[in-house]
Amino acid sequence: MARMKQGIFSWEDVLAQRYQSNKPTALARSRRYSTLQSPRAQQQQKPDPRTEWAFQRDSALLAKLSPELRMAIWELVAGGMRIHIVQRANRQLGHVVCPAQTGGCCEICRGGLPSAKSRTKPTTRLLALALTCKQIYTESIYTLYTLNTFEFSNTWSLTYLRPTIPAVFWDAIRAVELRWAFPGHWLPSKDPVKTIYFSAGRQQWVETCRAVTHMRGLQTFTLELDCNWFCEPVEKLPVFLEPLRELHLRQQWTLQLPRQPYYVQEVGNIGRELRERGIECCVWAVAAAAAAATESVG
Repeated sequence: MARMKQGIFSWEDVLAQRYQSNKPTALARSRRYSTLQSPRAQQQQKPDPRTEWAFQRDSALLAKLSPELRMAIWELVAGGMRIHIVQRANRQLGHVVCPAQTGGCCEICRGGLPSAKSRTKPTTRLLALALTCKQIYTESIYTLYTLNTFEFSNTWSLTYLRPTIPAVFWDAIRAVELRWAFPGHWLPSKDPVKTIYFSAGRQQWVETCRAVTHMRGLQTFTLELDCNWFCEPVEKLPVFLEPLRELHLRQQWTLQLPRQPYYVQEVGNIGRELRERGIECCVWAVAAAAAAATESVG
């Protein structure tokens, strides 16, 4: 709940109130049986009807193809996408399938907002395959979460998504990209004015990092710092990334720095400093990557 005061409101109060007022309604949880029930009563619980279906003998797809072939089809249809999670009006979350995989680029990739055309697309299109029938839903629904990359251009959107989907689907997500113009005043400062902004925005960032570090199925994570706001000295980067210290993946997560010569020149120093502080990430810069590619081609 937002912490409210009588009379004067601090920036922290305003930010907390905005966070709560824009928060989507949580998904209704299924009724849980009491732990005080006897084992016999628990055995008599009815199975979930959503996972039961009648065998469809007349369906050539479901009756004749092997499960392995069907899974290959589901993966081709529902996997390999980059899905932008965006905030809609009336406390709703939406998604935009990025055309980057087909050589295109959308307005969100360029740092903008979803266009009116993308907002009018039916939200069920992504679930069209899963909604065909119960059997296809059971076989294909996890593909949406395990084989796609979820991109967030706002830290609130990431924490908003968690309570709106079943926990098993949240834990199935493997790839996350967080790209945002992080305000520089989120870093500690001796300036009393900046200190107020720091305490207000820092909690939002910490909660986002906590959500990422608790994703059980996460395998790849990319944090892109946009140059529109983030222009702090490299010495402050470890302080900013401290909440991600507990993020341990099989492969190091990626930190993409702003497209500025200053950060490009400091890539090596930043990576070394972060490793010394126990933050396991691979530091990257777009300009540096382009230069390396040019040298390799030459």
